[in-house]
Amino acid sequence: MRTRMPTTTTVAALTCAALLTASAAACGPASAGTGPDPSPTDAAARDPFAGRDPAAVLRAAYERTERAAAKAAVVSRRIGERGITAKLNFGDDEGCWGQVTIEHSGTGEILVDDAKVSLRGDAGFVQDPFRNRSATSPDTEDGWIDLRPADPAVAHLVALCADGSPARTFPAERTGLRRGPDTRVNGRPAAVLVSRGPGGVEITDHVSLDPAPYLLKHEESGPDGRHVEYQALPGPTG
Repeated sequence: MRTRMPTTTTVAALTCAALLTASAAACGPASAGTGPDPSPTDAAARDPFAGRDPAAVLRAAYERTERAAAKAAVVSRRIGERGITAKLNFGDDEGCWGQVTIEHSGTGEILVDDAKVSLRGDAGFVQDPFRNRSATSPDTEDGWIDLRPADPAVAHLVALCADGSPARTFPAERTGLRRGPDTRVNGRPAAVLVSRGPGGVEITDHVSLDPAPYLLKHEESGPDGRHVEYQALPGPTG
């Protein structure tokens, strides 16, 4: 019997409780006659990253997101001439599954693990990996086509799993790491950490303003730049 990962998953979202103002500086100094200046404890409550090394905060966010029991993300990138958007779920291994839309081709589903890449979808999506040769016939009654992960025809689909994996997107070499102005991602307060990766690529990470941070969004510049926005967040013990 053919065993597949589910194409949808129910993911419990983390409720970020007691998140106060993201930056102590944004509040301004205490007004005359309103009481003493904020204590270090008060400042830390407003900005949980106050006094912490940004590199340590960023690594902790990546690691915590990677350990999450369930992860889902929207991955957007260009691979060569292909513009691709994928809504993916990630398992405990390096596999992923979900819906993929390829610009000017079509929409379909993928199931990727270390043994095979399975795909099905509309005619344009199914034909896209094969380009100059005919698509193979479905291997199952419900339309799935199975290919080897090492097949160059599906390299762009395999790459999507790597794009959404925090452990595999954290560059070993980063320079010029700095914190930019805080913002919000889907209503959640976020610290913005900007750095340079290998080859001078600019990397912008949005990290939840939480004492135990997690990754909300990852962006890379360049012609093959990628944008990953996480929708399934770590639980309280993630």
